[in-house]
Amino acid sequence: MFESVALPADEKSPDLHDGGLAVPKMADRPRLNKPPLIYWLQVTSAAAFTRGDPQHDALWMYRLPSVLAALGTVLITWRFGSRLFDPSTGLLAGTLIAICPMVVWDAHQARADQVLLVCTTSAMFALWSIHHHDRHAWHRTLWLWISVGLGVLTKGPITPVVLVLTAIGLSWIGREWRWIKRTNPLVGVAIVVLSLTPWVMLVSRHSGFSVFINTIVDETLGRSASAKEGHWGPPGYHTVLLAVLFWPGSMLTLAAFVRTCRLAVQLPPAEQSGLVSRLRTFPRRFRERVLGRRAELFIIAWIVPSWILFELVATKLPHYTLPMYPAIAMVSAKAVLDAARAHIDTQTAERLGAGLGIWLAIGISICVVAPIGLALLGGGAVAVVVSAILAAACGYLLFKARTEALEGLLLRAQLRACVAAVLFAATTLGFVLPRAQTVWPWTRAVAAMPTDRPIAVAGQYEESVIFLTRARIERISRDEGQRWLRRHPTGVLLLQRSDSTGELAFSRIDTFAGYNYAGGRFVTLDLVERER
Repeated sequence: MFESVALPADEKSPDLHDGGLAVPKMADRPRLNKPPLIYWLQVTSAAAFTRGDPQHDALWMYRLPSVLAALGTVLITWRFGSRLFDPSTGLLAGTLIAICPMVVWDAHQARADQVLLVCTTSAMFALWSIHHHDRHAWHRTLWLWISVGLGVLTKGPITPVVLVLTAIGLSWIGREWRWIKRTNPLVGVAIVVLSLTPWVMLVSRHSGFSVFINTIVDETLGRSASAKEGHWGPPGYHTVLLAVLFWPGSMLTLAAFVRTCRLAVQLPPAEQSGLVSRLRTFPRRFRERVLGRRAELFIIAWIVPSWILFELVATKLPHYTLPMYPAIAMVSAKAVLDAARAHIDTQTAERLGAGLGIWLAIGISICVVAPIGLALLGGGAVAVVVSAILAAACGYLLFKARTEALEGLLLRAQLRACVAAVLFAATTLGFVLPRAQTVWPWTRAVAAMPTDRPIAVAGQYEESVIFLTRARIERISRDEGQRWLRRHPTGVLLLQRSDSTGELAFSRIDTFAGYNYAGGRFVTLDLVERER
């Protein structure tokens, strides 16, 4: 959050010469690893509800921009799919985006990724409009580059990288480059530079240009070359997770992607059958390709180059591939609707049996096993009963969905799974998860801290403790615990069990164990004080 939000009530608000709203801060420490747009939106949201008094804000106010951005993505995907294919495809694609676990979960976070997603989706819609129309139009140019500029202000180079890779892929596969002139790249560069320059100048003046550049390089090239903060994954990481994170829309995603490739580019048949022969002759056959549908060609150019890039980047987090989700939603929705219109026979549906079995298993894990597991993690009897009812309803819907899918009724199966996903999201995120005490160890520890004594956290910590303590907590390194307790005889120190306070004797006030989902591991937190 910004300094003006984190400051105690008796301090003066910062002016722009000291960084002000140009420099995001976590309490008193600059946070320069992300551009400022998400912080500006969060501060605006909080100020609108608190009338500018940060002492009366709440976490939901900072999450609201993510929710609104996710809603914007859904609406753009709906409209984009309708223009690219047909209204039914657009509507189903928007639905699949709205209910997929990755978007639903991320929209509940006070993070930049949903704002990045809506900016990137808007930019891709504008790029398609420019590519689709032969005549130049300034409103499409401005639409494209304003979306890119906002994306850069949200999360750096991600939006322009996806855009450039799509344009290159589209031009290379389609053997036509002249259309890129209609995007007015020089105007685009000017718009992006003008949107960034004031902020860069203010940040450089406040923190130093070298510090700013080093931070940017570390966050871009550093994350690409080596895994940051332990977030490593092998190539194929995002592809495997897609079946889970895009569920229930992943029912036909693999088949839809293969079908889209064939519709986008038609290759001459191989002289011999067999995988080895097809791979050996693929370069020659690709050079002799015949272009197919422009819509499918655009989707392939959107997904493939950027997906390969994110698979090769060393640092991997599940939300990194979100900018491609709208395209995946559109081709998945198109495949389901085309299958329903063609009335595929039972024999064809049975060939999908193995994939539908995996799809059903993922659905049961998400909608049946997960709610019950969360309820058992300290949720209480009421949460267990509610999750059991939810699990029964979702289990019935999913088994009916698979039966219908095997009978060739793929659209009905998809819609049943969508209902199950909505029930899961509404009940689990709205009722069960907030009561699962085991997944909130830091929140429980902060709630137990005294309000009339000095408090500090040693070593690793969740940044939410800064907000929950209204920036009153002092942050120290692992080896400073001993000195801090000597300086503050009445102080209370929070530390992870693996973090040592040295040889200073202390009394344990309380212990909080649980699963830290942000770090992906179980933690044990000790709340301690000096031994009397």
